[in-house]
Amino acid sequence: MLIRHDVFADRVKTTLARAGLPLASTFDDALSSGVYVEIADEERLPPQAFLKWRVHPILQEHFRTVPHNALLSDPQVRELRIAQEAMNTAVIAVLEGAGFSARLARGERAGEVLVGESAN
Repeated sequence: MLIRHDVFADRVKTTLARAGLPLASTFDDALSSGVYVEIADEERLPPQAFLKWRVHPILQEHFRTVPHNALLSDPQVRELRIAQEAMNTAVIAVLEGAGFSARLARGERAGEVLVGESAN
């Protein structure tokens, strides 16, 4: 990874932490919850990152116990979707306010936020 990518990821994390948002601190989603920052492409300049809202491991365990065909009707899944939408809205607002570009990702990364350096 280029140093510029590390600096960019640190700036994103610091911005979110200063706004009071929790950061997921480990690669393993079973060990930490909050906003997880992942560089989109380690070779691409300017750098971009995907941000994913990770739920607490207790809630992750619940999802593993719910039958696949019951996920859409499960109340905790609905609550998670509402929370993810609210967190994505907050993350985008915080990052745009700090001068980053931020938008909802599409395609296979739908549900995450794509953040980059501002064009300004």
